[in-house]
Amino acid sequence: MDFKLDAFPVDDTVGGIRSTEKIRIIICYVLNDIGASMTREALQSALYDNGVANYFEISQAIDDLITVGALTSSEPGENSVLNVTEKGVQIAKELEKELSVYIKNKAVKAAKLTLLYEKRERENDVSVTRLDNKKYRLDITMHSGISDAKGSDELLRVSVFVTDFMQAENMKRAFLNNPVMLYSKVIEGLTSDPTFKE
Repeated sequence: MDFKLDAFPVDDTVGGIRSTEKIRIIICYVLNDIGASMTREALQSALYDNGVANYFEISQAIDDLITVGALTSSEPGENSVLNVTEKGVQIAKELEKELSVYIKNKAVKAAKLTLLYEKRERENDVSVTRLDNKKYRLDITMHSGISDAKGSDELLRVSVFVTDFMQAENMKRAFLNNPVMLYSKVIEGLTSDPTFKE
């Protein structure tokens, strides 16, 4: 099958999909492969941020797939939850050979990492608070997922003061990318050498 290049490229990213039909296929393929629903915003961001396709082309492809019944949407808007239907699964299975292994792997990995990131956001409390014009506070509360008799499952609570909002946001993202590392480093720092040093 010959697909025409009728989609806008992804900024300067090399290797993105340039066919509207292939964008529709990759959306069905991703949702079928991960076996989970995703919000529209999360799916669009995952594919665009990782150079799979142009953001507006992804959005249009989602609308087209909903119209033909390949996807269902819980509600209008960015927070709608998308699920692939049997028709979408059929599209993914019959046409996946039209997509390169590279782009399929890239898109699925991006979607899985997005879902993992969202899971960590739900499981931990992370916020940035502006204190004044020159100071921000990053608050992190890690949860164990196991409640005790009092109902608390806090594992670690940390507050960090920074002078720049972007720095606080970057630290927030770094934590959510690897929450266990922060916990490990704190425990390591508190237990490595109990001997007092000058």
